[in-house]
Amino acid sequence: MSQRADLAPLFTDLALSADDATAIVAALHDVAESDGKHDQEVDMIRGFIEVLDADLGATTPTQLPAMTPEKLAATITSPDVRTAALQCAVLLAWADGVFSEQERSRIVAYATALGVSRPDYDKLEGTVTEWVKSGDLGPLF
Repeated sequence: MSQRADLAPLFTDLALSADDATAIVAALHDVAESDGKHDQEVDMIRGFIEVLDADLGATTPTQLPAMTPEKLAATITSPDVRTAALQCAVLLAWADGVFSEQERSRIVAYATALGVSRPDYDKLEGTVTEWVKSGDLGPLF
């Protein structure tokens, strides 16, 4: 079972700008579309948008911009935020219970653009996957 430290920076008080948060959610939307829309993934993204809008005091739902790996890399420069974005993408891929090869390929494209090596990405994916499969999805605090 993964320990909280193994999942850092996920589940930490990581500071995100509104631009960072919007870009991450847009990237998650792009990953979700890579193998067709699944209700669980759509619900997860909708939840992220609701939290983002609440934090920003928005009166209308955020419209996500189209996102590419290169665009995300240009927007997000913090190594911790980049890691958290990839962790969220792996969690999203597991939301419907199946981590498809299309999702993996798209997340790897994001990892590459964000400067994460394939071995480092594989370790990140393995840690998040181990935690998801453990069934212990409660808070790690």
